[in-house]
Amino acid sequence: MVDFALEHMFRIALRMLFGDRTKYVTLVLGLAFAALLMNQQGAIFLGLLRLATGPLQNVTQNDLWVTDPDTPWIAEFRALPDQKLARVRSVAGVAWAEPFFNGIAVCELASGTFKRVQIIGISRSTLAGGPPEMIEGRIEDLWIPDAIVVERKSLERLGGAKVGDVLKINDRRAVIVGVCKAKLGFEGNAVIYTTFDNATRFTPTGRERISYVLVKVKDGIPVQTVKEAIKALGDVDAFTSDEFRLKTKAFIVVATGIGINFAVTIVLGLVVGLLLSASIFYQFTVENLRYFAVLKAMGARTPTLTGMILIQAIVVGVIGFGIGGGVAGMFAMVLNKAESELQAEFPWWLYVGSFVATIITIMLASLISVRRVVGVSPGQVFAS
Repeated sequence: MVDFALEHMFRIALRMLFGDRTKYVTLVLGLAFAALLMNQQGAIFLGLLRLATGPLQNVTQNDLWVTDPDTPWIAEFRALPDQKLARVRSVAGVAWAEPFFNGIAVCELASGTFKRVQIIGISRSTLAGGPPEMIEGRIEDLWIPDAIVVERKSLERLGGAKVGDVLKINDRRAVIVGVCKAKLGFEGNAVIYTTFDNATRFTPTGRERISYVLVKVKDGIPVQTVKEAIKALGDVDAFTSDEFRLKTKAFIVVATGIGINFAVTIVLGLVVGLLLSASIFYQFTVENLRYFAVLKAMGARTPTLTGMILIQAIVVGVIGFGIGGGVAGMFAMVLNKAESELQAEFPWWLYVGSFVATIITIMLASLISVRRVVGVSPGQVFAS
């Protein structure tokens, strides 16, 4: 007997799928939940990793970051002495090298309370490493004695401070001369910009004061060449911004429990989606066994019946992923639009990976149903 044409198989499979609306909706919602969980948790995890890169989010003027060789990530470092700054400046191909300070201080508020603040100290001469955008005032106003620029979200944390207010940081006078827009770090502390000398005055240090050295490479000279020359000094290491981001993110994933916690949540979403879709899909198939038996009695071969099951699985998977992925995307857009501290990052490969995972989930769930359909007997058409 002649097997059914492909278009007939596709049409019949969809009619069977959409005919039982209750189970169809339940299948779609189960897969949508799994896709939502994978995308939402994955995006928030990537957002947290981005926050962990701290100043790397805002500093773009330099080509290289020079650090102590044992620096594990951006927020944990061993300060460098001024002599190493001079040695880096002497390397061939370096256009400029400037000190960068990253530290924590205590700020006394007018209310009598206090807040921990992150002090970013930049070169007084070039202002390299400054905030990406000024909202009030000019970055050059940092040349004023005791001047600081406060990140805009940090103003509320500092008791509703505004330009012109005088704060006390570690018992040192600090005058707000501007407001900037910058991305906050992993710790969520208020961020304050000032000159390098002011930063070391607000946050007392020893002889070694430089957190990092920012390096700009001369035009026409490969960054990799200068990087290797700096590393050849023997007691410092050098990274591009991308390399330093990867190093920081790898540290957060490996050395903390954040990666494991999010991985458990994502895997849980996959398992729930798999079990739910498998049970419902199997029940759906069992209730339609009589129709598959009719098709088999009419000449439908095993590959045809298997193809019908797989078509149903793929259609449900695509629709379920579309709903779940769409909701997760809207959630991320709302978070980022509101500029919430809880950030979400949606690279293209997260969507592709979660889509593949969703399709694999429903395909695995359909295997049990395929086995049942393949074993169906044409004689079941006449079963009571």
